[in-house]
Amino acid sequence: MIPAIPLRKLLLVAVACGASVALPCLAENRDAATCDLADYRPSVRPDPAGTATEVTIGLILADLMAINDVDQTVALDVLLTMEWTDHRLVNAPGCRYPYTAIWTPEMQLINSGTIRSRRPPEVLVEADGRVISTVRYEGTVTSPWHLKDFPFDTNDIVLQAVSLQHDAAELPLQISGPWTGRAATLTIPDWAIGEPTADVSTLSLQSIDREVSIYEFRIPASRLADYYIYKFVLPLCLIVMMSWSVFWIDARQLSAQLQLAATSMLTLIAYQFTVNDLLPKVGYLTAMDRYLLSSSVLVFLALVEALTTGALAGNGRVAAAAMLDRASRWAFPVVYVIVILVTLVFR
Repeated sequence: MIPAIPLRKLLLVAVACGASVALPCLAENRDAATCDLADYRPSVRPDPAGTATEVTIGLILADLMAINDVDQTVALDVLLTMEWTDHRLVNAPGCRYPYTAIWTPEMQLINSGTIRSRRPPEVLVEADGRVISTVRYEGTVTSPWHLKDFPFDTNDIVLQAVSLQHDAAELPLQISGPWTGRAATLTIPDWAIGEPTADVSTLSLQSIDREVSIYEFRIPASRLADYYIYKFVLPLCLIVMMSWSVFWIDARQLSAQLQLAATSMLTLIAYQFTVNDLLPKVGYLTAMDRYLLSSSVLVFLALVEALTTGALAGNGRVAAAAMLDRASRWAFPVVYVIVILVTLVFR
């Protein structure tokens, strides 16, 4: 069972992401002189050249609403928190400033999409110049994955944050353990979401000739396949087994055999048209595609078998037709079990 976010985190979130509009740069308990930034240069990094400004970063998944298989996009709601020390603000504890007023690491989520912050970001200064920033983002981000095991697939949704303004030596990133996690309850109904993990690595960007420190937030996700089993796999099993009924009809009754075999084939075609829009449209075969294709081949072979036994019976070879029917009664189920094992179980 995934633990809920601790009360301390919720309190911090409430402070940082309350319903009030963006606060002015002065805290209620601070006077204008204390929070004055007249001599402050926001374009200059707090630490001198050759000295690193360490930034502690964390992400909390507040909600995950939907995953689009075809577009490979994820609709989510996250809290991004950062902490660093700016010694120029040691005399301003309790003051709040907008992002544009002071120096910030300018970290940004680099996943393409339409994600945006709910409100203008701001920072809170604590004792000894410790600066805390918490920004809530919502929208959609891209997170590519491969669907070859659909609908039994598992994927990692990866969010990446990086500052392109500073190299890894100037701006090393550290992971905030207390600020790495997820809410206990998420909106998404058809995926099982695990406990997120975070990692920091170095990325070489040749376009700007710089090595930057990149923060990765991984959300493990496993698709809940029950819907597809009940809505796709089991109905298709019944259609395939219906096509086997021709093996128990006397081969001399060719009309009845062909009627049943053709009905099974048409039912399968209608079924495919019905479920086509509910399956991901990708340029390769998924596990469900292989199962559907193999089932279609077996239904067609049942039709071919009916035609073959009918032809044998019509030529007076009734015993050969009956032998072929008896062999098909166990051969087709055995082959179908193998198909299920290969396409759905042992992928």
